[in-house]
Amino acid sequence: MEHKLNNFKADLYNVFVEGNANGIQLARVFVVLAIPVALICFIGLHSVKY
Repeated sequence: MEHKLNNFKADLYNVFVEGNANGIQLARVFVVLAIPVALICFIGLHSVKY
């Protein structure tokens, strides 16, 4: 489990700080960040009453 967390931290660093990530790193970061953001948006839109 610690190895996976270290890989994810390295992926985040390569994507956002250095900017030299490969396609697999970009996909990992996108999936991990896109799902929670999408859920928050859907819940927020659902709570808006017209």
